[in-house]
Amino acid sequence: MPLLRDSSGYLSQDTITAIATEVGGAVAIVRTSGDQAFSILQEVSLSRGSGLLEPRKMVLTRLYDKKGEVLDHALVVCFQKPESYTGEDLVEYHVHGSRLICHLLLERLIELGARQALPGEFSLRGVRNGKMTLFQAQAVADLVCATNRNATALALEKMSGQENPLLSKLGTELRTLAVLGEVGIDFADQDVDEVSLPKLQSRLNSIQKLLEKLRETYFRGVRIQNGISIGFIGLPNAGKSSFFNALLGENRSIVSEMEGTTRDVVSESLTLRGQTKTVTVRLQDTAGLRATQQRIEKLGVKRTEEIIRQSDLILFLVDSSSDLSLSKKKWDELCTLSPLENKVLGVLTKADICSQEKLQITLESLKPMRIPKWIVTSSQNGEGLSEAIEAILELCDTWTHRDRGELLLTQIHQLTAVTDALMDLQRASEASEIDLFASDIRQALHSLEPLIGQTVPDDILGQIFSHFCIGK
Repeated sequence: MPLLRDSSGYLSQDTITAIATEVGGAVAIVRTSGDQAFSILQEVSLSRGSGLLEPRKMVLTRLYDKKGEVLDHALVVCFQKPESYTGEDLVEYHVHGSRLICHLLLERLIELGARQALPGEFSLRGVRNGKMTLFQAQAVADLVCATNRNATALALEKMSGQENPLLSKLGTELRTLAVLGEVGIDFADQDVDEVSLPKLQSRLNSIQKLLEKLRETYFRGVRIQNGISIGFIGLPNAGKSSFFNALLGENRSIVSEMEGTTRDVVSESLTLRGQTKTVTVRLQDTAGLRATQQRIEKLGVKRTEEIIRQSDLILFLVDSSSDLSLSKKKWDELCTLSPLENKVLGVLTKADICSQEKLQITLESLKPMRIPKWIVTSSQNGEGLSEAIEAILELCDTWTHRDRGELLLTQIHQLTAVTDALMDLQRASEASEIDLFASDIRQALHSLEPLIGQTVPDDILGQIFSHFCIGK
């Protein structure tokens, strides 16, 4: 059955089904939700499971295809509306994790009247049926994608159901202003100071500051959720690819003594774990910095320059056995592209082929480059690798620090909501008439609905949930 992606699919009352877990492991879960969920279960099991429909009781039963042949021996559990994730009748089939079994069961459920769920449609129905707020549902998506402790903690706090104090204050302040604005319209000809336009506009400043503070959290939130971008920069054969592979624990980049083996940006994400912190990072190994006449290599160097501008953190790698003059020259050139001193870590490579005396002389000669910290490493024997990871985590703390209970925006829809609300409030602060002021405040409330609740338009819901994974 084709996967529908239009907004009308999200608005339908169909019984929906989807594989809710990764397949190929020991166990997989297939979900069905909607008015036909229980009747479909009875048909696919041929009603041979004793107590099959008893809510929240896991029952072992056989599942059959349309010819009456056994598909699988499965554990099945029913959730009766409204006490389910979606607020509808919901069935979970816990089957063996074979990819074939999962897809044969999915096909059978569709034959019996269900349709393939859209991305995030189970969560969307939970929002529509009052089982969770939109803000909590978005936190579910964040939790599914979380790859570090900070991201997990942030998502779990949002999912807790406890209203965030900042959002609660914003909602209360704006709703109060909306009411006072309507009162001000009714008493516009009676000169009541408490609901006069200047008096109401004077209350906007504190709300705007709260929203601006919230908007600024997106920079940290998206980096906690998606990872810190780290660019590997250095001359050809500086040891970039070897150090890249050492951090990954696998040979992802080509390592060769021949210059120019890395011609494009090689990217990989991983979670770095230190003694007290975990951070998701996006490593980007780049082409060596050198003058070249080869067209492909020139493109690689140009992309390296783009990575330098865009990365949150730069690892500048220098071969400890090499002549340092060219590295210093290239560093000076890089500093003209972008201010780098506050986002760079120096990595001195190939320490295994240098004496301690040579390394100390090299470190002294690197001081004029004004790179705050250098880590001495060897990708061959692992020297300095743990120290480098701890140094990276310390620098990443600038972008990933979060106070307990602090709300951070993590999705573009949330940022858009706050940005639009700020524009609405700016118009309200400049309004020349009380009715224009009241209209702008109502619009600000409308803009913030994805964060503070109330009714969210169906087309916006469709856009938000289309980014979820299927089965959630």
